[in-house]
Amino acid sequence: MTVPHSTAPPSPIPLSLHALLAEFADHGRLLSTASFGLDPQWDLDAALAHGWQRSSLQPGPVQQLERDARLPHRGGWQALTLKPFYLRGAYLAASLAPWPRTLPLATVLRWRARRRPALRIEWFEFGGADQGAVLLGGRVGVHFLRRGRRYFVESVEAGAAAAADDPDLPGGLDAARWLRRLMAPCDGLARWRALAAQDRHPRAAAQALREIARHLPQR
Repeated sequence: MTVPHSTAPPSPIPLSLHALLAEFADHGRLLSTASFGLDPQWDLDAALAHGWQRSSLQPGPVQQLERDARLPHRGGWQALTLKPFYLRGAYLAASLAPWPRTLPLATVLRWRARRRPALRIEWFEFGGADQGAVLLGGRVGVHFLRRGRRYFVESVEAGAAAAADDPDLPGGLDAARWLRRLMAPCDGLARWRALAAQDRHPRAAAQALREIARHLPQR
């Protein structure tokens, strides 16, 4: 069960979307936690006391909190939810989830092509052309979903190490391992076109694919 978003407007953050993406790409994690009102030294109870909310009402050793925020982007705002993870009450890492239909996948891919062209990128599909993920630099997973005729970013997932024999989270959070276990590699444009042709809405899938096609390996 997900805790509903607060009715209060999301807090403005003095950090651009491109700067936020650069942190994940360069370091594999969020560095500007203070900009979001989060201190990695806080335990779970301290974060809750500072106004963070639980993402789930289910108890357990792995917990996720959340808070809505907005970043300046292209003269307007990009709304998102920041989601820090905790293992037995200690901070691990934070992921982010743009609000639905607000951050096109093409925006992230253009940023990577302009600012970090050498950044290694791997593509994955999840049973069709309607959803998948890209792995940036072998460390950060960008999950996307097709809505209508465009792909939108669903989440940006970072990793955090834990002991291989940890009883609650063996090996920690590993975006690369998780993607390779859950999804299938799909690095070629021809394969994505084949998936789009098999989609329930092939025209919409083909149009969504055209927007990102130049970022896919041309094979």
